[in-house]
Amino acid sequence: MDTVATVIVWLYGLGIAAALVLLIYLIFKRIKDKKSENFEDREN
Repeated sequence: MDTVATVIVWLYGLGIAAALVLLIYLIFKRIKDKKSENFEDREN
């Protein structure tokens, strides 16, 4: 029974780690996209 709890805790930890990595990636992607915006080239 102890190994089942350990596996569940590891999976939970991996899920949190994956979510944090994804969040950091999306933040840096947004910053990069924000820098490359160019409103002068827009046409109406």
